[in-house]
Amino acid sequence: MAEPPNKYKYDKGENRPKHLGTDPEAQIGHKYGNEVGECPRSFSLEATQELLDDAIEEYRPRQLDAPFRLWNHYAGAVYQARTSDGGTTWHGWPVQGSHIPDKIRRQLS
Repeated sequence: MAEPPNKYKYDKGENRPKHLGTDPEAQIGHKYGNEVGECPRSFSLEATQELLDDAIEEYRPRQLDAPFRLWNHYAGAVYQARTSDGGTTWHGWPVQGSHIPDKIRRQLS
């Protein structure tokens, strides 16, 4: 029997800065004055899809038809994912704790 399709599909994005770092752990760096989360160098596409499959959905009050952001954690880091196409595909990266909403933080614990 075939597995059901994934609810959310990962999109690594061809025209955006990559978030794959060179360290064995997730890192938060700064590039051109912006904070940039970098995934561990060994981060696999399978791990990415698993994070999306088990993600906590965050909705905006005025837009309940699709999540605004998805949240999960992996190897000690919290990841945020966003969509650029209305919720069909998602791209995520590690974030600092100060960027995690309290409601989501409680759900991740």
